[in-house]
Amino acid sequence: MIGVLISLGYVVITALVGVITAAVVYARWHYGTLEKVKGLPAIIEPAIVGGSDVFVYKKIVHDQDIENVKKYGKIYGSYEGRFPHIYVADPELVRLICIKDFDHFHNKRIMDFGHKYINEMMDILPYDKWKIVRNFLSPTLTTGKIRHMSIQMTEAIQDWMETVKGNLQNDGTFQPKLLYTALSSDIIARCGFGTKLNSLHDPNNIFVKNIRSFSSEDEKINFMLTVTHVFPFLIKLAPLFPPGTLEFFADVLKNVMKSRRENNIKIPDFIEALNEMLGKIPTEEYKKHGITETTVMCQALFFFLAGFETTSFTLTFLSYNLAKNPDIQDKLLDEVDAYLARNNGKIEHETIGEMTYLAACVQETLRMFAPLIRLERVCNKDWHHEPSGLVIPKGVVVQIPVHSIHYNEEYFPHPHDFKPERFLAENKDKMNAYAFLGFGIGPHNCIGMRFAKESVTLAMANVLKDFKFRPNASTKIKFDPGRTFLLKSESFTLDAVKRIK
Repeated sequence: MIGVLISLGYVVITALVGVITAAVVYARWHYGTLEKVKGLPAIIEPAIVGGSDVFVYKKIVHDQDIENVKKYGKIYGSYEGRFPHIYVADPELVRLICIKDFDHFHNKRIMDFGHKYINEMMDILPYDKWKIVRNFLSPTLTTGKIRHMSIQMTEAIQDWMETVKGNLQNDGTFQPKLLYTALSSDIIARCGFGTKLNSLHDPNNIFVKNIRSFSSEDEKINFMLTVTHVFPFLIKLAPLFPPGTLEFFADVLKNVMKSRRENNIKIPDFIEALNEMLGKIPTEEYKKHGITETTVMCQALFFFLAGFETTSFTLTFLSYNLAKNPDIQDKLLDEVDAYLARNNGKIEHETIGEMTYLAACVQETLRMFAPLIRLERVCNKDWHHEPSGLVIPKGVVVQIPVHSIHYNEEYFPHPHDFKPERFLAENKDKMNAYAFLGFGIGPHNCIGMRFAKESVTLAMANVLKDFKFRPNASTKIKFDPGRTFLLKSESFTLDAVKRIK
């Protein structure tokens, strides 16, 4: 009996050793790729499965990126999980990779998330399919089409402002993250789902509850994405979103789209574009590339997920910048007041372009607090850069650390100072055109850029019409560690002071 147990023990131990060995070999399969790239500084971690401290949530990722560029230069490599990454923080190389030589880098990483509503989102699609979807939807978000959506934005902002004014009568404490998340949700619900929403006034609305449910899982999403850098297949074993959340939003959208079709309602907005796209599903081109009703639905979900947090984040830190820089805030208030006087107190799509200083404040906020931490491209065929001798092998992930460029003195002198003047027309020639990456760059840039600018500008102009910001004892920024995709911070408060005119 003892002999049997000993034999069984040996079998178990041997099996465990085999599994561990296989896991390590799998996790380190691509190791050696970066070491073969001539002249490339490479960060080689001693950990069994590689990766840097960001993968155990010890460091602020964008700060680490800045430090790495200072230490290793504008081009360096590292392994994140099992994948070799090359970091490029040189605007000229960014131009080549993202624009001129786009044919070498036309994909981002394609992963199977095990969920039909995630796998079909635009940024996850393979190039040929992505190109069809992007080309169809791009005209929907041009300046002309934004005009109608601007009316919907304004209605949402005005409803939101009424609730905010009532709340601020108590003590004037302004919670940017909470309030702007509600606003951006309301705007995208109207423009992307045809659903009128007032999240602050009706927090128990089922739409609002599902938004909260999605947001509450954010930590889990970040952890799972980190794990899949080592073992990609694990992404299927745990859902990134609470069960039923994406299905809820998809059902809302299906019902709105169906109602529009059955009642022959034609409104020049995002939903109308999706209905038109739905009508193209029977075509040979769509069949060839596997574009289905699910693909169409997913673009509205992508529009929502990509938009509501980035918009609220930008508004949050624009408010922060104004509170911390009262002279700049006063200059902006003068511009807003002059604009309102010229336009009979109305803030409208046709005229908001007159507020050039507000636009510059938005751009400078995106420079200092870019929501996207890194831009990603995958090399699909070996790329050679003769001037530097750099060779990026096929299959390597190229990461563009946005903050490393935005905080480089060479491109933005005194980068820690809030200086909107950098983005005024008279200073345009002084800036490297490829150093600002607030909305990405090249064919993969943010498809909703005009929508985002419009919503942020309308929202801030309406807020500054009645209030100005001041910092208080809790106005301190603390970023979440371990984030590799979207920049996140803990909540803080500002004082919103009623303006006396």
